[in-house]
Amino acid sequence: MIDSVLAACRDAGVTDIAVVISPSQEAVAEHLQDRCKVVMQNQPLGTGHALAQVPADWLAGGDVLVLNGDLPLIRGETIGRLLVDHQGAGVAATLASIEDQARRDARVVRGPDGTLDRIVEFRDASEDVRALAEINVGLYCFNGKRLLEALDRLRPDNQAGELYLTDVFRHLRPVQVLRISDPGEAIGVNDRVELAHAEKALRQRLLEDLMRSGVTVVDPATTYVEVGVRVGCDTILEPFTILRGDTVIGEDCQIGPFTEIRDSTIGDSVRVEHSWLHGAELAAGSDCGPFAKLRPGTRVAEGVHIGSFAELVRSSIGRGSRVPHVSYLGDTAVGEDVNIGAGTITANYDGVGKNPTVIEDGAFLGVDTMLRAPVRVGRGARTGAGSVVTRDVPPGATAVGMPARVIRRGQSPPPSPIPRSGARPEPGEREGRGGG
Repeated sequence: MIDSVLAACRDAGVTDIAVVISPSQEAVAEHLQDRCKVVMQNQPLGTGHALAQVPADWLAGGDVLVLNGDLPLIRGETIGRLLVDHQGAGVAATLASIEDQARRDARVVRGPDGTLDRIVEFRDASEDVRALAEINVGLYCFNGKRLLEALDRLRPDNQAGELYLTDVFRHLRPVQVLRISDPGEAIGVNDRVELAHAEKALRQRLLEDLMRSGVTVVDPATTYVEVGVRVGCDTILEPFTILRGDTVIGEDCQIGPFTEIRDSTIGDSVRVEHSWLHGAELAAGSDCGPFAKLRPGTRVAEGVHIGSFAELVRSSIGRGSRVPHVSYLGDTAVGEDVNIGAGTITANYDGVGKNPTVIEDGAFLGVDTMLRAPVRVGRGARTGAGSVVTRDVPPGATAVGMPARVIRRGQSPPPSPIPRSGARPEPGEREGRGGG
């Protein structure tokens, strides 16, 4: 939440920012370190008392923007409009409001002439005040010197016995009210229920922004995209797709259904179906799934096929290679145009540490090949079905058996043609070769 508020302030051009927190919020203070000024409110005596903890020279230096910390949906352009309106009007204060009679927030009470009379917290309001539809957002701009004077006049004459920031408007004139058209921007978070409401509204906003930018979201109700995720034009997000963290999706991709991608980079024209990716890279023209798992450190080059029930971790796959079915590659470097037969496993853990496997360009591994790392399969080499490879296989050789032995040696053949980036095989072509 605090990151969203800070980002909105910076989008509006605000540079000098102070965040007032409780001493018990050590994790928040650590998170904000070197990003803004952190001010401690040692006693929870209300929002007015919290603002008074900010050094007076900060508040007296000009106009002061004040926001509640639990406004994760406020937009930078809304803050910018409030600042411009405030500075243009030359008033003592400007506050934002919305129309929503159902919410239990502070009410904006206007006088007979339509100007602001006061703001009344919901718990302190009478029934006729609670019936008012205009509520306070928690976004203000003040003349700094006038604000300091008003803060000195606050008194805890309310049910909570606190110094309310909203009471400063009893001592400030003139005040203007800026009406915000989108009620979602004013969603505050006081408990887990309101947090869920804010998450839902934020998800809807993000998905609408993506769709207007050229991304197809088949079912927004079942699609989850976090703040900061980038998705290219003409990409399709199928139902039950989850995109988290520092994830970038290229153009013309098909993602999902039932796919979760976190902190990963996906190139153009990539297909990912029923799969889980974390800290992985898939270059242009590759595909993944169904039911594939790509763990951190996996790097997949152009035109690669990662098939069903394949798991990769800390491994690189060269251009045009294939890992079609039910395989595990850990700490493995695979060259270009390599075929990994169904059921292939690189046994990278010896009980003490992880060991590497290298499979060079043009190699062809038969089904159920097991490679006990550290081991190298040379360029153009082959293994027979069910081979257990415990020693290096020379380039161009064929190894079979358990443990595998070389039965035929030969010179390394020229590398097979590699499909151009983005090219896809005929239906069943790669799966057929994957049978070993």
